[in-house]
Amino acid sequence: MSELIRLESIVKSYEGNVVLNGIDLSVSENEFVTLLGPSGCGKTTTLRLLGGFEKPDEGRILFDGKVITDMPANQRPINTVFQNYALFPHMNVGENIAFGLRVKNKPEQYIKDKIKYALKLVNLKGFETRKVDQLSGGQQQRIAMARAVVNEPKVLLLDEPLGALDLKLRQEMEYELVRLKKELGITFIYVTHDQEEALTMSDKVVVMNEGRIQQEGTPEEIYNEPENAFVADFIGDSNIVSGRMVEDYLVKINGIDFPCIDGSEQGFKPGRKVDVVIRPEDIEIRPYGQGIFNGTIISKLFIGMHYEMLVESEDGKIEWLLQNYVQQEEGDRIGMYVKPENIQIMHKPRSEDEEAIEVDI
Repeated sequence: MSELIRLESIVKSYEGNVVLNGIDLSVSENEFVTLLGPSGCGKTTTLRLLGGFEKPDEGRILFDGKVITDMPANQRPINTVFQNYALFPHMNVGENIAFGLRVKNKPEQYIKDKIKYALKLVNLKGFETRKVDQLSGGQQQRIAMARAVVNEPKVLLLDEPLGALDLKLRQEMEYELVRLKKELGITFIYVTHDQEEALTMSDKVVVMNEGRIQQEGTPEEIYNEPENAFVADFIGDSNIVSGRMVEDYLVKINGIDFPCIDGSEQGFKPGRKVDVVIRPEDIEIRPYGQGIFNGTIISKLFIGMHYEMLVESEDGKIEWLLQNYVQQEEGDRIGMYVKPENIQIMHKPRSEDEEAIEVDI
């Protein structure tokens, strides 16, 4: 895929507070890119810069090889769907969809055809005369999408558009957005703080924190190969513990040697202190004494299709989070095993914004 958008060394501040600090990002044509991170990380500001609603203090924005940093929003081939949908309550559905086309002085027959096309695209055929306040949240979201796509933008920006929907409807709309992106053949740039949305829909996930990009890659890369503790902790549940490399492919955690797949060729020299990530679902339960390490189950929750357990190590220094389909009881003493390929070794953070955020478990 050819590059469509490039952000180069973008810096943005508000009243002396740096919101974006040296953002470099490339977006390819027909790619679904999600900007993911906690509130205040800079993801919505990045979207507003792309849409032309803000200008950076430093850096450049390029679109299809041309600099558009100072181009007004209404001249960019980009449309935005906001979190609150921004529909006009005094207009019916058809008038809302037609608004941008009428601003461009398009012929009425062209507008009517486009309205029908857009409503069919979002599975709301025949809704032309409905009032906005007669629509459900999911239907309003679809109308906002329809209003955006009739303008035939090359890029669609979506600022947490599913945030106000209930869980079931949100999941349905995730599939709808992926379908729309494929049918329209345009580039989606999506903002969310919801990791499930990011992992479900995206071709590329860009994890942000404190105005910086922490990591970008496919959902699989972000989940399975986090580059620092923040990413590991923000994307899914994780056990993040301190360790020390013993030698190539062997790391010591809490006095116990764990075989792993990382070595000096990845920059982990013997004796070096490291962070170790082990996903809860990757810890296998075995009979006591028959794993790499042992512990006692101190709490158990049933979470839909699996059990979530806290297991205290025998010396009481670490509480491990486990997810398993087999029921165990509180007080059970168990052995635990982790395959070497499921032990992710990371460098200790160089700065505070790479550290893991605090999460209660």
